[in-house]
Amino acid sequence: MAAIRFLGCDQDAFCASVARHVSEFEEASGHRVDVQLIANDEYFANKLAPYLGGESPADVYMSGPVLMWEQLGAGYVEPLDPFLERAGSEYDPDDFLATLVRCNRWNGSFGEPLGEGPLLELPVNCESYNLAYLPAVLERVGAEVPSTWDDYFAVARQIAERAAPCRGFGQRGADVWHTIYTGFASQLWSYGGGDFDATGACVIASPAGIRATGDILAALRDAGPADWSNQRWYELAIDFAHGHYGLIVDSDHYVAYFEDPKVSSVSGRVGYDLPPMGPGGRRCSNLWTWSVVMNAHSRDKSTAWEFIEWATGKSLLLRSAFEGNMNPTRASTWEDSSFQERAAHWGDFAGVARRLVEDVSDVLVTPAVNYIDVARRWTRALRDAFAGTDSLENCLSIAASDMERLVAR
Repeated sequence: MAAIRFLGCDQDAFCASVARHVSEFEEASGHRVDVQLIANDEYFANKLAPYLGGESPADVYMSGPVLMWEQLGAGYVEPLDPFLERAGSEYDPDDFLATLVRCNRWNGSFGEPLGEGPLLELPVNCESYNLAYLPAVLERVGAEVPSTWDDYFAVARQIAERAAPCRGFGQRGADVWHTIYTGFASQLWSYGGGDFDATGACVIASPAGIRATGDILAALRDAGPADWSNQRWYELAIDFAHGHYGLIVDSDHYVAYFEDPKVSSVSGRVGYDLPPMGPGGRRCSNLWTWSVVMNAHSRDKSTAWEFIEWATGKSLLLRSAFEGNMNPTRASTWEDSSFQERAAHWGDFAGVARRLVEDVSDVLVTPAVNYIDVARRWTRALRDAFAGTDSLENCLSIAASDMERLVAR
């Protein structure tokens, strides 16, 4: 009998499912698993070296593209291709949606595309950034579902003016790296902007970058959260579920909150659509995958793989989808009749989410082992511009120079 440790986040539904059902793996395998869940903010800060190194490192842990890139640079990621070759016949790695596997392959070099290099993690949850809206609020102000970002900000202003105390749109704004990654990145890339070009130059202060950033900051002042700079993901999810916003472009796995009548006052009355298009007709949605990683410092990689095979297998991932772990990463979950029956009560959600993950979404940002530092610097520029500490152009230009130095380092 071996003993291993799984490290996860205390506010993540997949980790809760692992903790709930891990005794089944222990009984079947004879191994013991210590499930250690730490606070959400600590997990997203990614200061996990005390848990992944030292004399008793976690053998398996949950991560995602940006977090994992930093962990790869620190030596805490074991490539999984050799282990997939020994997986049992029922594991069926081809059942994972191809987009999600591709974006978890990388060779570790700045600017090199995802999809090439070793498989670094296996996806257990994914999120694209969709448009969620309250039809009753739009009807109240006489607005259609916005199809472009210009429409989105215009409708948000109508809501703020005519449907108070409801605000126009929700948006992350806390001083954390994922303020950049989610709805804002989807908007920026739709405008034709980005973070770095093919030469490694930072382009956030390009004309497209200035236009996109100026548009969203102006709309935030008029129709965004009253305390935008304090907004984290869970405040937004719960506040939208309480009807505090008419629109939001953020994680489509918020459906687990929006459609849960225990926490939502708008359950069954939410509309879902693709995110808006940019001025040139381009539609982009960033992509995130919560995934399972084997620690390169694990002292028992064989048992660690047994656990990963169970934790990312069809059975647990199907059950976890009914326990709030949205969105599914395996085609078999999407196609399961019981899951389809449940999702049928969520309007257009399932069709929009599957189209996003298979046809529209991608990891838009340029991979770098220190992208968290890059995104934090970028977030600070947005917050400074919003506060008026300098002009938008200066805030972005100075940040761009700093971001280039970070990736060069």
